[in-house]
Amino acid sequence: MGSNDIPPPHVSPYYLPITNTLLQVGGSLWTLCYILLARESLLTKTYGMPLFALSFNFAWEVIYAFYVAEAPLERGVFAIWCLLDCIMVYALVLHGANEWKHAPFIARHLGKVFWIMTAWCCVGHWASASWWIEQEMGRKEGKYYFGRVAADTTELGFWSAGVSQAYLSAASLGQLVIRQHTGGVSWGIWVTRASGSLIGLYLNYGAMWYMWREAHEYFMSPFGVFLWGTALVCDLIYPFVFAEIRKTEEVLPDGRKVVGGNKVHANGKKAL
Repeated sequence: MGSNDIPPPHVSPYYLPITNTLLQVGGSLWTLCYILLARESLLTKTYGMPLFALSFNFAWEVIYAFYVAEAPLERGVFAIWCLLDCIMVYALVLHGANEWKHAPFIARHLGKVFWIMTAWCCVGHWASASWWIEQEMGRKEGKYYFGRVAADTTELGFWSAGVSQAYLSAASLGQLVIRQHTGGVSWGIWVTRASGSLIGLYLNYGAMWYMWREAHEYFMSPFGVFLWGTALVCDLIYPFVFAEIRKTEEVLPDGRKVVGGNKVHANGKKAL
């Protein structure tokens, strides 16, 4: 969102080239992150993106691909992410029960739980986006939506992506601490996820705020700083926790990773 903006004369002519480049670089890194998540999930027989984060992200991408986004490139990127999500969902349904042995009911119905949450998140994303667009929230001169000054979908994208990113970063860190193994994730996933968010979200909106401040004051609002600050702090802590857990985890012959000192065979029984 924002690629069709027409900034006022006082805004630098480099505004659109810079912000569009940051967005595209960040989006490319996130695409690579999704590919790595799908690959690692299948290799280690688990899922890498936390359960609710996957539902929330999948729903966000569906609604923005088919409802909110207007530019063909934006729609295409969201559609690609949806397809990559499907591979992660496949790994979740196929192997996710391995992470829910402490909750047999969830383990048996993990697929249903995921799809129910995803459907509910789709309703939530659609409700918030339709309200924003119909009420022309954030309307500002220079912010165009389908060829006219209307709702600012760039701001809508910031809030929806900011909430999603804050939860994903915190939940990814929490999942690592709870599992005590790195199944489904890797150094490459952390690098592409953290740098994709840094470039495509924080630096992108930061550049918008710096060059066209009156249209992007929300980036430095208290709640805005809370969202991207929370995500950034969690992403910075993550590699230290990851490195410590890698020292103690164990890898089973089938590729699964388990808590060190509590090794189990592929059939789920503890090793004697």
